[in-house]
Amino acid sequence: MHNQGPGAPAGGPPSAPAVTAPRRRRFIDYPRSNKSGVRRWIPSVKHFATAFLFVLGLLFLGVGVVYAITPIPSHANADATKQSNIWQWSDGSEIVRTGATNRQNVPLSDVPKQVQEAFLAAENRSFYTDSGISLTGTVRGLLKSVTSGGSSLQGGSTITQQYVKNLYLTQEQTVSRKFKEAIIAVKMDREESKDDILEGYLNTVYFGRGAYGIQAAAQAYYGVNASQLTVEQGAYLAVLINAPGVYDVKNTTERGRANAVARWNYVLDGMVKSKWLTPEQRAATVFPEPLDPKTQPGLEGMNGYLVETAKQYLLDNDVVDEQELAAGGYTIRTTFDKAKTRAMYDTVQNTLKDNLDPATRAKDVGVRVGGASVDVATGRIVAIYGGPDYVKQYVNSATRRDVQVGSTFKPYVLAAGLRDGVQDNKKRVPITPQTRYDGDDDVVITYPNGKPVMEGGKPWQPGNEDDRNFGMITLSRAMDVSANTVYAQLGMDVGPEKVVEDSIRSGLSPDTPGLEPNPSLALGTATPSALDMANSYASFAGRGSHVDAYSVEQLTHNGDDVGLPDHDHEQVYSEGQADSVNQVLQSVVESGTGTRAQALGRPAAGKTGTTDSNKSAWFVGYTPQLSTAIGMFRQNPTTNDFEDMYGTAGLARVDGGNLPTRMWTTYMRSAMAGQPVVNFPVPADDNSDDGQTPATSGPPESSGPPSTGSTAPGTTTPPPATSSGPPTSSAPPATGGSSSSGPPTSRPPSSEGTGGSTGGSTGGSGGSTGGSTGGSGGSTGSSTGGSTGSPPAGDEDTNPDTAP
Repeated sequence: MHNQGPGAPAGGPPSAPAVTAPRRRRFIDYPRSNKSGVRRWIPSVKHFATAFLFVLGLLFLGVGVVYAITPIPSHANADATKQSNIWQWSDGSEIVRTGATNRQNVPLSDVPKQVQEAFLAAENRSFYTDSGISLTGTVRGLLKSVTSGGSSLQGGSTITQQYVKNLYLTQEQTVSRKFKEAIIAVKMDREESKDDILEGYLNTVYFGRGAYGIQAAAQAYYGVNASQLTVEQGAYLAVLINAPGVYDVKNTTERGRANAVARWNYVLDGMVKSKWLTPEQRAATVFPEPLDPKTQPGLEGMNGYLVETAKQYLLDNDVVDEQELAAGGYTIRTTFDKAKTRAMYDTVQNTLKDNLDPATRAKDVGVRVGGASVDVATGRIVAIYGGPDYVKQYVNSATRRDVQVGSTFKPYVLAAGLRDGVQDNKKRVPITPQTRYDGDDDVVITYPNGKPVMEGGKPWQPGNEDDRNFGMITLSRAMDVSANTVYAQLGMDVGPEKVVEDSIRSGLSPDTPGLEPNPSLALGTATPSALDMANSYASFAGRGSHVDAYSVEQLTHNGDDVGLPDHDHEQVYSEGQADSVNQVLQSVVESGTGTRAQALGRPAAGKTGTTDSNKSAWFVGYTPQLSTAIGMFRQNPTTNDFEDMYGTAGLARVDGGNLPTRMWTTYMRSAMAGQPVVNFPVPADDNSDDGQTPATSGPPESSGPPSTGSTAPGTTTPPPATSSGPPTSSAPPATGGSSSSGPPTSRPPSSEGTGGSTGGSTGGSGGSTGGSTGGSGGSTGSSTGGSTGSPPAGDEDTNPDTAP
């Protein structure tokens, strides 16, 4: 018998289960009560929606609070009381002070209606209907700022936002300033009329040339009052707001002018789309040429070029913007050495004075010179020559990028070959300065597969200056005599794409006009500036170490330091590769086209350049300490067209080895005075082990890099050229193709070929048949001896105008 617990009914039915009271519903059911395990901790869609609405509510609350407590400032910012900027030499002494303010307010009624609409078309077409800000534009700008690492704040500003920034805020590019700008803009849009905002904007915006407001701009650019502006003129002034220094057509290159005119067309087309201008009125518009700018006192002579170069450096590197700099209060210590800058200015001026007579010799009219000098170790720009007088010639010839450099580009082709090797069949093989190519005048340039490069329906034959034939010649000697046929073929063998990459690596800007991977690139059809050339050649002088050139050493604003870009060094070539280039360019000075530079009296290296139709002539050279470029050209004072220099200075032709080299040498003697004499390191006999070419690409010496001629040294009769295979730079040499007679072609030998010449010997059996696979007797090898019996050195004509 079981004992029953106390209180249990005796013998009755079992008791009913206890009733559990319902659990109280939580305000936020998390962790989720109706789930078990890990799923209890996974938020539901309702959780996410609630969190989103909560955050959104806080955001609106925060914006509302900020809106309520942010007043429209009662006083304009410091832009209303401008200060001067002080520009200094590298030693801290003053070059010049700039920053005089030119402003005169006018009522909106004085500005023609269509001129007002031109500004709306350029900056804010929805101005009269928006709320003062562009949400999509602002968000897009913030996102771009975040993705760029916060280095700069992108656009997205309406006219109202720009007016707020100009009148009340600073020009700093920060998210907090942008947010404050948007809040004040919304308030202003509610409290002021659109016409009042537009009037204030037009009276405060900066137009360049020291002009604030549309009245000052109308006077500065067209010599009229704002009320007299035409729609064409108003559209151009509207263009200037975006970037005054870039779009001033009287102070830019032809490319800059084209960009400004394109922007002007955009504004007028926008007026048509907004029905502010009829198609008939638009068709009748003509670009309105502005007046020449009036320079501020103190910018005469060379000073204006120095200020412009340093200013552009600050703008290009986003250190300041134009309006911020125009507000003044900056002290800019430049890198320009007073003595060296004066030496370059005097050298060019005296040389031109002694050799030109524009009053009696028409070919002496319009001669211009650009020069720049860069410290190899640091990248500091120590001197420039931009022109005779900034007041009379506004375009800075030291920094303009529209003058072809001719054969001064050839060292980049050589450097690319040393670094990357050349294409031979399906692999790349190394070259050295002693690799031999065919330097005859009638050589046809070919792709690595042996097919000729075509130009105008005919095989391309760039030819050499004065139709000279050099025979089989080393790359080093070809640089001495500037053999076009050799370096045109080397460029194709290396690959134009790799030549472009290597020239940019050495310091040329990727935005350089003409710096494109085409066959004529090797002959200097690109147009880098004198400063670009001096800076990139400094990479050779620095044994492959490159640092971007800079012109500002220190920047302060009202006594506070302003950050500047770092000056990091990058090893763009191995020391062995750079040493080889240096040795080749030393030879140009010692026994090539640059022998006049020997008068420097210390080790120097460099390259001359003369372009087609003698429209420009260059010498770019360096010591181990200092790299300097001098370019000379003629430009029609009326049309700005480039003109030839046949007969200039009384010379039959102005070669790079003449006046440019003479100016370079005279300047460098002064600039290097008192500096220690430093020798260039002697390169090793072979730089193929520097790790820059694949280990599998080094063939035996007898099957060395490609020849540009189809004959081995010592062979007098060239074999026929094959013509099969598509003209692609990556295809292997054709096999079994039919041959045809014609001019000799430049083609890489088969990697299986044997008996390539070294030191000028003909050791192989049989001549190359244009690089067909399996052929014996490859026509080139890594020669260890220079060519003999070469004609006397002379400068070159690159024929870029007729090149493909």
